[in-house]
Amino acid sequence: MLAVMVAKMVGDFFNVSLYSSLLRLKCIPYLDVEPIVHHRRKWLNLELFSARDVMEPHVRVLHLKENIASLAQLLASTNHGGFPVVCRPKPDHAEVFQGTIKRLELCMLLENEHIFEPETNYEPFSSSHPLSYEKITVEKLPNLSRLAMLLNRYTTDPRYQQLFINLEPYINKSAMSVQAHFSLQRTYIIFRTLGLRHLTVVDPQNRVVGVITRKDLMPFPLEERLRLQLAPQSPDTGE
Repeated sequence: MLAVMVAKMVGDFFNVSLYSSLLRLKCIPYLDVEPIVHHRRKWLNLELFSARDVMEPHVRVLHLKENIASLAQLLASTNHGGFPVVCRPKPDHAEVFQGTIKRLELCMLLENEHIFEPETNYEPFSSSHPLSYEKITVEKLPNLSRLAMLLNRYTTDPRYQQLFINLEPYINKSAMSVQAHFSLQRTYIIFRTLGLRHLTVVDPQNRVVGVITRKDLMPFPLEERLRLQLAPQSPDTGE
């Protein structure tokens, strides 16, 4: 047993472990305990960078009251796993972050046409019989072909342009968010510790300015984005 333990320690010291190799082969975005990023053979201190340095600034947001045709078009044209949801507290107020909703949950909602409602200008828009949590929370979609058919119908049939869905009962209002100037090192720790898949980035007014996904914090993409941040400061313009 001692010989096996010593052999494993020696093998892991000189080579990547089998477990890590399988994670990379299967393209699973696994985050290491500590981010190790190098630039010009020097270790970068991520406390000197912020969340805005690695976030994706072009974010597709949803509203509490969302048009069915627009929502179906969004799901058909993107493969994002989740979306920030925003609302306008007052007519003259900017749209602020309210929470997030997963792609699977949106797909399950669109399979229940009875919750669609016409737009009302004089009455508060609310679902009279919202779906239960168990009904919209699934690990995978039960029927992909049916969903594709529904998305096509919703985007091509003109009557769905006049129908809306109230997302407020279904959004995750406890979703994490960080300020754009928040430390990148601590952003990484929060992301890994809580096992997040998406992290919304907001400004001081709580407006959505970006989103960070697990792939953005993988070693190679993280190193590339930070390298771009350091490029203007680089004395060697030929690099």
